[in-house]
Formats: sequence, structure tokens, C-alpha cells
Amino acid sequence: MTQIPLPSPRPLSLTPAARMPARTPVRGRGWLVTALGGLWILEGRVLSRGAGHPEYSGGHHAHLVVWLTGLLVAACLLPWAPLAGRAVAAVAVSWSATGYLLTAGQPMPAWGITESAALLVLLGAVAWRTPVRPAVPLGIALAAGVLAAPVRDADALSTTVVAYALVVAGVTALGLCLRHRDVERARAVAAAREAERLELAGELHDFVAHHVAAMTLLAKATGSLADDERVAASLRDIQEAGDEAMTTARRLLKVLQQDQAHRAPLPGLDRTAELVAAFREVHPDARVTLSVDPRFGEGLAPGLAGSVHRIVGEGLANVAKHSPDASAVGVSLRRSGERLFVSVRDDGGPARTPSAPRAPEDSGGLGLVGVGERADAIGGSLTAGPVPDGGWELLAVLPARL
Repeated sequence: MTQIPLPSPRPLSLTPAARMPARTPVRGRGWLVTALGGLWILEGRVLSRGAGHPEYSGGHHAHLVVWLTGLLVAACLLPWAPLAGRAVAAVAVSWSATGYLLTAGQPMPAWGITESAALLVLLGAVAWRTPVRPAVPLGIALAAGVLAAPVRDADALSTTVVAYALVVAGVTALGLCLRHRDVERARAVAAAREAERLELAGELHDFVAHHVAAMTLLAKATGSLADDERVAASLRDIQEAGDEAMTTARRLLKVLQQDQAHRAPLPGLDRTAELVAAFREVHPDARVTLSVDPRFGEGLAPGLAGSVHRIVGEGLANVAKHSPDASAVGVSLRRSGERLFVSVRDDGGPARTPSAPRAPEDSGGLGLVGVGERADAIGGSLTAGPVPDGGWELLAVLPARL
């Protein structure tokens, strides 16, 4: 069988920090700050020309206040403090400038476009990411700051204030929609993890039940042959303890899975090979290979075999969903010492062009969240992302023994 040359799996630490890479700052902040900087420079030119307006006799200081306020509020978008603290600083600067300009009582040919834009960005971010209690007063203060900007111009039209109000409402609605999306996503991830934990609990129960049943039968058989009454009594105690443990485990599992459908028997490595063969039949145009280390199945517990089957299945499902035009798909099961490496790799496609590997919960699908929870529960790790020489790889590192 022709096989895809698979690179050696990247060494992964099994520590929680390695499994959960730190989140990067909000994407797009760089271009947003750059855009606001360009707007601020352009506004400075407009304000400098307006300073000589014949109806304005207040000199350059009011225009300078508007210009500097825009710079200070825009600086609150930079991550120098928590979002709530930066929002409070922006509100304080904006309202201080508004109070000064309204107290001066002089008409302004411009009213701080950069300041208003930065306040709107902060308003959307607060509605999206800040906890509800501080978000409400901060959102009101930010919205009021945006609406107060046109009031500084004595010649401002009422339609301008209405337009600002509509923009404020739209930005707030967008932030709330993003908040709702994140909440729903978090609930779905939690549900997927819980379902995988219950499934794994059932598989481990089957595995433990096999060995405990064998132990109790052996204790019973040996006790019937023992001549020493004390040994026979100890073996009977072992048998009773085993029976009680099995009864308790079954009762607990029944309570945990009372709303779940009946589970199929634990799949072995042969079922994993059947899974790859079925994928090959569905995708005849792709070169699908399975590479199995001869030592991979040595002493492999049924629970681990079931996890391997689940991970391979999810990896192949990911290929079918995100890279249907892949010309080569390779499944590799390798063992190195006390670690098992399970890899599902394809040669990529136009839809798979992310810039860096991602943790399962950042990959979009809940299936990866489930298998990531499974890998974590048995002391392993799971990553998904592009490989240096092209393509995409789902890689799980599992302990060789439970």
C-alpha cells in the first residue's frame, strides 16, 4: 500500500499551559488604530483651517482641545489597561472636553470625529466583552459622550444628532449580538465536553467492569479450592467487594446516562481500519492511507482503543468538511515509549489557510472540542492546525496506558 510520508509528530507538552495556548489580543486592533491615527491627522488639518473662520473668535485653543481629546480617547483603544478601565478614562477625557467647550459657549466648525469614532469602538467592545454590571453604566456614558459631540457645534443640524443616535444604537446592537454569540458558543462547547465526558465514563466503566468481573470470578474459583479457611474468607471478601463495586458503578453510570441512547460496544483498532476504509470508498479520488506502528496495539486498553477510534473519526470528518478537494489523506498511529501519537493529515485545500495551529475550542467545530476533552481526560493533548510543508493535521498525544 502506498503511504503518504508523514512527518514525525511535533513534540507536545502534556501540561495544561501547552494544551491551551494563550489567546492573542483582539484581531484587527492594529489596522483600527492606524485608521484612527490617519483620521486624527486629517482632522487636525481641518481644525487648523477652521480656526480662522470669521465667526469663530476663540483662537486656536478650542480646536486644540478637540484635537488632543481625539488623540487621548483613541489611545484608550491600546491595551495598556483592562477594557473597563480604558473606557472609564475615555469617558472622563471626552466629558471633560465637552464640559469645557460648552462652558466656553463658542460655535465650533468641527466637533471631534476621531473622538466620536474611538468612543463608538469602545462602546461596541464594552457591549461585547465587559461583564453586564459594569457594561451598563459604561455603555450609557460612552453613548452619551458620542451624542454630546454634535452639541458642541452651535450650528449643528438636528438630523446630525439623530444620525449619531442611530449609529450609537447600531454599534450597541452589534456588540450585544457578538456577546450573545459568544455565550451560545460557550454553552455549546460546555455541552459537547459534558457529552464526551459521559461517553468516556461509559467506556471506562466497560473497561473496568471487564477486569473487576475477572477478578471476582478468579477470587470465587480460588476460594472454593483453598484449604485454609482464613484464605477462603479473604477471597470471599474480595469477591463481595468486587460485586459491590460493580453494582455501584452500574448504578452511577445509569444515573449519568439516563437520557442517553444505548451505547455500542467499545471499538478496537480493527474498527479504526474499517473507518479509514469507509472514508476511502466515499472519496475515491483521494489517496487515503493508514500507517500503523506494529507496537501501537501492544497492551492497548479498550478505553484507549475507543479514544483512538473517536479521534480518527473526527479527524476524517474534519477533512471531509473543510478540505473536500484534498488529494491525499494520511492516518498515522505511532507509538514512542509510553506515548501514542494519532495523526490525521491531509494535503490541504483552498479553504484551509489559517496562519497558526489552534486549540480545539478555537477551531470552530464542536467535534474537536469533544475529542479534545476526551484526550485531556485520559492525560493526553490534542492540537489541530497547518503543518510547515503544507496541509492540515489533527494530532493527538495519548498515554500508552490508562
